[in-house]
Amino acid sequence: MNKNNSKASSMNIALVHAHFNYAHLETVKAEMGALGAPRIKAVYLAFCDTWAALEGCHRLRAAAALGLEPELLEVEYSDELLPEFDCTIAEFCNGIATRTILQF
Repeated sequence: MNKNNSKASSMNIALVHAHFNYAHLETVKAEMGALGAPRIKAVYLAFCDTWAALEGCHRLRAAAALGLEPELLEVEYSDELLPEFDCTIAEFCNGIATRTILQF
């Protein structure tokens, strides 16, 4: 699904970071099996037709492994500060080319 919710194309989601814990991933997969697809805050970047996730690396990896499509809660591209990353949303999105990208 792309920005326009069209099933005709896939949806790319760039993860916040590449590292993850295998044991935690297995726990998240087990929980997701019961709870269903995750809801993830993300910024849509039209120039590359990719979503930049602001959270949920383990949840996104688990969804991909289980064949579930996450529900994305759109956050607007802006100069709003992301205190957890000590940068703005725009600055955070600038590094998308170096991130792991999952396709749904």
